[in-house]
Amino acid sequence: MYIPKSFEMNDPTDISNFIQANSFGILVSTVDGIPLATHLPFVYDPTRNILLAHMAKANPQWQNLDGQTVLVVFSGPHAYISPAWYDVPASVPTWNYVAAHVYGTCTVIDGGEPLAELLEGVVRFYEPDSTLTSQADQPFYRNMMNAIVGFRIDITSIQAAAKLSQNKPVAVQERVIANLCQAQDAGATCVAQAMREQLNKRAK
Repeated sequence: MYIPKSFEMNDPTDISNFIQANSFGILVSTVDGIPLATHLPFVYDPTRNILLAHMAKANPQWQNLDGQTVLVVFSGPHAYISPAWYDVPASVPTWNYVAAHVYGTCTVIDGGEPLAELLEGVVRFYEPDSTLTSQADQPFYRNMMNAIVGFRIDITSIQAAAKLSQNKPVAVQERVIANLCQAQDAGATCVAQAMREQLNKRAK
C-alpha cells in the first residue's frame, strides 16, 4: 500500500486497536493468477501475531489457501473532504480514511478439535458471554462445522495508514473537523472523531 510518510501508522497499539475495532476484513488470494476476495470477520491476536477466520466450504477460495501468501484489508472510517473547508487558496478535494493491509502465510484448518478451538475463539471475541460454544458437541453444531473450513494467517507484515489531514495546519484540521461534524453522516462523524483523537494525542 502506498502511504505518504505523514500518514503512516507505526504505533503497534494503535494498529492493534484499529484492526480489532474494524475486524470485518477482505481476504485476497490468487488462483492461477486471478485474484479472489471474500469478506470475512477476523480475530486478530497480536500476542501470537496471527489472524483467525473461517469460510464456507462451498467457497472455492479456500482450496488454494494453504501455504499461500495472502492479503487481508481492513477498512475504517472514511469521508470526502471539501477544499472549501480549508479556507486556503489553491486547495483541491481529497478523501480522509484509515486502513490496514495485513500480509501473511495461510494455514488451512479443516475439521477436528483445531477447528472447534478456532470457532470458539471467534465466538468469544465477538460475543464473550455466548453459550453457543457449550453446545459444540451437539450434532447440529458438528454438522455446521462440516460445512466450513478455518484458517490461520501467520502475519509477516502490516501496513497501516491514517490519512486525517495531518499535513495541514491545526487551524485547518479544526475547520475540517467542524464541517465533518455538521455533515450528519456516520462515516464523516467517525472521521471527525479520529481526527480529534489524533490532535489530542499530538498535543500531549
